[in-house]
Parts: sequence; structure tokens; C-alpha cells
Amino acid sequence: MIQNNIVLIGFMGSGKTTLARELSKICDAFVLDSDCLIEQRVGMCISEYFEYFGEKAFREQERLFIEWASISVQNCVIATGGGMPIYNDVHPMGQVVFLSLDFETICRRMVDSECAKRPLFSNIDEARQLFYSRQKYYEQSANIIVDAAIPPKRLAKEILTLL
Repeated sequence: MIQNNIVLIGFMGSGKTTLARELSKICDAFVLDSDCLIEQRVGMCISEYFEYFGEKAFREQERLFIEWASISVQNCVIATGGGMPIYNDVHPMGQVVFLSLDFETICRRMVDSECAKRPLFSNIDEARQLFYSRQKYYEQSANIIVDAAIPPKRLAKEILTLL
């Protein structure tokens, strides 16, 4: 059991959801995926929400998620959306872990179906630019920075050791 929530941040495709599941197995914690919960709350997928309401409205949904999780959630591993720590302070939710991974590895991990679910990944050149522009925000937001190229089971153990 963890004493505080573990909040995973990083670019789209860096492995936040996969690692959250591994961490939950080891420390007997629940997993919350902010994008999934936001989709349930608004009744549509993220790409549809972006299309109909725009990014600004989506970032407001993320802010509301942080507000709720900060007050209501304990003993959880929280996988955040890639932009959440860029536009919002995620520290109130728990200990923040940045999954650092190079852009080329992220691209190899992403299949076409994954890219289709991620509106900001529709243009590879723009996604690359976005990736590099976000790195300093991830680093500044993190309590811990880890190499996300490490296999998830080993990485989960390393994170728990560091915490």
C-alpha cells in the first residue's frame, strides 16, 4: 500500500497507463486514468471532445479532475493525460513521476489506432515539436524522473524504491 498517490506524467505514448497497472499490482493500489475518467464524465472520447469543444475546454476538464482527485483520492496510481502537467499543477494529487522517453521510441510504440485516439498526434511533425516544447515542463513538474525505456515491471520496482 502506498502512503500517497503516485502521479505519472509524460508525453503521449510514454507508457503511463501500462506502468500504472504494474505499480498497482505491486503496491495494491487502484489505478485511475485521467483521460478515461474524463471521457466517462463528458460522455465522449477525447478526440470527439477536442473536435466539438476545443482544447481549452478539455484542459478545464483536466483541471476539474485534479481538483476532484486532490480531495477525494488516496492510495492510487494516477496516469495523467500528456498535457495535464503543462496546463495545470499536478502536485496536489500526489508524488509526481516523469516517464522520460525519446520521441523516436514513442513513435515506435504507437500503432495507428493509438494515434487516431490522440488528436495532438495527428501530424507527426507537429507532435515532434510539441514533444520537445513540453520536456522542460515535465522535468519541472516531477518529483522523480525515470527512464521509461526500462521494462515496466522493473521500472515499477525502481519507482517504489525511489519513493
